[in-house]
Amino acid sequence: MQQDSTSSRPPRRPSSLACMACRRRHLKCDAQMPVCSRCQASSTECRYIQSRRGLRTKNGNPPQQLLDDDASIFSAIDPDDFTDWLSGTNLTSDLVDIGQGLFQPQLEAPQTLDISGLPENALAWPELENAVTPDVAYDPLIQLYYQTFHRSHPLLIPRKALHSSLSKKIPQYIISIMRFIGAHQHHDPSLKELFRQSAYSVLSDSTPRDGFKVQGMVLLAIVDHARGAEDSATRIMQAAVSLALELGMNKAAFAAEHSGGNSILEESWRRTYWELYFVDGFLAAMRDQSAFQLLHNAADVRLPCNEELYNSGDAVILSNLTFKDLINKWHSDDERRFPSSAYRIKAVRLLGMVMELNRSLDIDLDTQIETIDAALATSLMQLPSSQRDVYGSHSGLDEMTFQAQMTSYLALIYLHHPRSNMRYASIHAHTSCTRLPTTREATPPSTSLDLHSQKLLRAADLLCNLATLPNPVKYRTPFFTCALAMCVVVHTVACLFVSIPAKQESIKARIQLGVGALHVLGKSWPLAKTVRQRLIAMYQELGLRCQ
Repeated sequence: MQQDSTSSRPPRRPSSLACMACRRRHLKCDAQMPVCSRCQASSTECRYIQSRRGLRTKNGNPPQQLLDDDASIFSAIDPDDFTDWLSGTNLTSDLVDIGQGLFQPQLEAPQTLDISGLPENALAWPELENAVTPDVAYDPLIQLYYQTFHRSHPLLIPRKALHSSLSKKIPQYIISIMRFIGAHQHHDPSLKELFRQSAYSVLSDSTPRDGFKVQGMVLLAIVDHARGAEDSATRIMQAAVSLALELGMNKAAFAAEHSGGNSILEESWRRTYWELYFVDGFLAAMRDQSAFQLLHNAADVRLPCNEELYNSGDAVILSNLTFKDLINKWHSDDERRFPSSAYRIKAVRLLGMVMELNRSLDIDLDTQIETIDAALATSLMQLPSSQRDVYGSHSGLDEMTFQAQMTSYLALIYLHHPRSNMRYASIHAHTSCTRLPTTREATPPSTSLDLHSQKLLRAADLLCNLATLPNPVKYRTPFFTCALAMCVVVHTVACLFVSIPAKQESIKARIQLGVGALHVLGKSWPLAKTVRQRLIAMYQELGLRCQ
């Protein structure tokens, strides 16, 4: 009888190579080619990724085929699992060791992908230099953009829409801007410079003057402000406003005419105008010297839809609510539910009205002050009391409601500070975020708080308390830097007026909270770091009563 040839073979040793299906499930793989035993038994697609060990070109870079393999790794990851995997919350999932090109199970998951050692061409997945493909959704820096920034300023299409044909419409400079912003949340500072030039190419005269250019300029204005480049942010913002009005983005027809029948893109164009409106108003308040350009500009573009619906990536049910409906809501029994972003728009409008009032040369402003004060109080009362964050956390406030509160409290501070006796404190609080006018006197004329001072301090207390919400401070809008800085200034000045020990302890705790939150934001945004240093110096100079 012929002996079975397989009986003479030595037992198979465990293989260091494993197919992707087995590695994802943490199962032993016999690494048979072309299909392993497990995949053959379960009729599963069996794929292998070649190791990079020992494979380098003469210039030290991996061959292009290995970069293609990296892209296939990411395309095999389920989109719904990618957020947890990248943030380190799903400790049972596999990690990609990009340096070796292999899946390797780890006991501890990093907070972000370690891509600091990659060459520049490895950061852009194959074919992404000249075109945008659905694979860009798996780019680590794009993921950081959506994870940490998009929820605060949601004007671009949602991440899930990158898997649709809509991705072909996106200019390359928008992808570069997203990477540039995402790099600010990465531990390797050199990544920011890697994408800086390509991100700012949106400002080139050769870039088509369209809605995408407006989107890019709005994002760069936010980033430049957060990086402390105030003059640049102002110029870019003014150019963005001018181009948007030239294109007619403030008209309802623009979104429909430039969407190609795609409801997600149509909603993105609407959001672009209202994001422009919000950023223009906020930066104008921080500058304090220039007018809110869009405050009185006529606009019939519809308000944004619900955040959760938009970020679902499905066909969007467009909102029929207008800015006029939003204004009239406060004067009628309109029971229609407005999206949380509408309250954010309302808040920045009231902030603009406060700044306009403060520049007024009229003598008798009491009635107008009382009207705006009441409007701000009413808008805060009508904010949604609890909304689920579209990214799954239960902070009690979604990001748009958070920013509506932040902006409303800032408006109250700007409204009451020029009229309070706290303005007499001699302080050095001039930063890119804090330009509170003061009367230079050696000592305050009174150590008691008048009504405006009480309202001022109450607004600063409530604004500072926003830093205690469950959502991480580092993921808040970069504009939170200026809100926190204003709180620190107000509370430091309050030390000269408050003599009650318990209240002083409360004030000191809030100063520490504000400075601590600025420290967190300063890890990502240079403005927060600079402002924090100046405020600490101010506190040390003035805080004799708060030691």
